[in-house]
Amino acid sequence: MTIVIGPSYAVHMADRKETSRSKGAGKEQPARDRIVRSAVELVRERGVHGAGLRQIVAHADGPRGSLQRYFPGGKTQLITEALNLAAAEVFDDTESGLIEAADLADAIDAIFAPWRQVLVDSNFTLGCPVAATVVDASGDDQLRREARALLAQMQDSVRGALVRFGVPKSAADDDASVLLAALEGALIVSRANRSTQPLDTMQRFFTSSLTQAAAKPVTTRRARKRR
Repeated sequence: MTIVIGPSYAVHMADRKETSRSKGAGKEQPARDRIVRSAVELVRERGVHGAGLRQIVAHADGPRGSLQRYFPGGKTQLITEALNLAAAEVFDDTESGLIEAADLADAIDAIFAPWRQVLVDSNFTLGCPVAATVVDASGDDQLRREARALLAQMQDSVRGALVRFGVPKSAADDDASVLLAALEGALIVSRANRSTQPLDTMQRFFTSSLTQAAAKPVTTRRARKRR
């Protein structure tokens, strides 16, 4: 089902977001953890360049002067930790879905569903922090390497799921690469349109095309034997 967000929902989510942030800023959550989580949210929303260190600390209600103590490596260290936290959360959701998947359609849904949830829960203000980092931090070798490693991890996970459900190993790497690129693009278009329709379209496309691909190998092998 395609989800489109209207103005009234935006107001509701803004109130809910503020309440959630206030709870997260309580004494039970260490200041350092709050800062990393705020970095995740602001990078997803504004990109690396749009998330200044002072803004991140203010968003986290962190103590002044805490950055040097908690993150001696500066913004690069903070963004690196934020990337890993965000990726771990999405990967955990994805892997849980892949483990429970009964067929290829379920597996593809497990890949798309966590990102759809991110879009809806954030009122289409948040996207993929890895993509945002690649765009904004191309001059930072450490962040670029970190982003590349996380994208490679995502691709490996997708490739493994495709092979598990019948996509030929010879094609699975290319298919996983195309799916990942399409997913990142669909996230951007969905944010622009404030609708999950672009993401839904990509999911339907890959479910159909990859299911067909998974059904071809046996037929192809038989045809070769006849020749």
